[in-house]
Amino acid sequence: MPSPLSERLSRLAILHNLLSQAHAHGLAGVSVEEILEAMGCERKALYRHAQDLREMGALVEYDEAFHLWRYSQTWNPPHPWTWTVEGALALRLSMDFLLDPQLEYDLKDLVGVPSELHVRSGSQTLPRLTGKFSRSILSQLSLAIREHRLLQFEYRKANGETSLREVRPHSVFEWNGMPYLQATETSKDRLPKSGEDSSTKRFAFSRISKPIALDETFRPSRSKKLPTCLGAFCGEIFQAELVAEASQAAYVMERQWHPDQQTKLLRDGSVHFTLPFGDYDEAARWVISHGPGFKAVGPKLLVGAWRKMVRQLAVQAGV
Repeated sequence: MPSPLSERLSRLAILHNLLSQAHAHGLAGVSVEEILEAMGCERKALYRHAQDLREMGALVEYDEAFHLWRYSQTWNPPHPWTWTVEGALALRLSMDFLLDPQLEYDLKDLVGVPSELHVRSGSQTLPRLTGKFSRSILSQLSLAIREHRLLQFEYRKANGETSLREVRPHSVFEWNGMPYLQATETSKDRLPKSGEDSSTKRFAFSRISKPIALDETFRPSRSKKLPTCLGAFCGEIFQAELVAEASQAAYVMERQWHPDQQTKLLRDGSVHFTLPFGDYDEAARWVISHGPGFKAVGPKLLVGAWRKMVRQLAVQAGV
């Protein structure tokens, strides 16, 4: 049975984007494995879609020696491919449009967001975006992410100390109302040490100043290789084991804080659930932020951090 039209257009757009980016970056091509993973199809479908592009005027080549697909010259489709996105992606784009109005203009012929989710300045649709930062940083951040350029900026820590950073920017991440830049450090003294998983970090927009998108480009990492967890920190990721009392069961069962969340309803009506975090103190603060009825039950470092904060709150309250 032929693929639905929407699926064929989506795969054509994915194939075109991969080949055009590789050509723009001067790469030899894109491997068959990478294309099949991105398109989610079989090899024979790839050949069919490549022929579709050729019939539209694209100069698509296949290197049999190295198993690479490529464009021999720059090419753009004769008609814009517009995708209408819904659900979580639509909400995320609405937030991005709110952050950078120019982005909405640039994508107007490529991406459509349902009107009921469309966000403009002053809207209360996304009240979680409470972080304060200079809008002047957005143009350089957007340029570096979009064109896969190295990014240099000054970064201020919570103690006021400022340092010059150079990173490979990957994406924008939102946590607790604050946008963060998810990026990989390039400086040798900041690369991961032996035994560490990643040098990818999250930089708060509010602490970034004087960003400059450099001329040097890089090959972006696959999204599955980037850390994915809740919180502003993405160091050594662990699974926080949490329990919500029966009175909070409905609240937990109707929420999905993270795609890897595991939830189980217990016999007494309480709920056991797990969430990935990259910092024990941050996970403990998250548990406490939900008030009475929530507690951490594992791992030990998280339970210790949570109990310490509970004791500190009790002292502050004079209990």
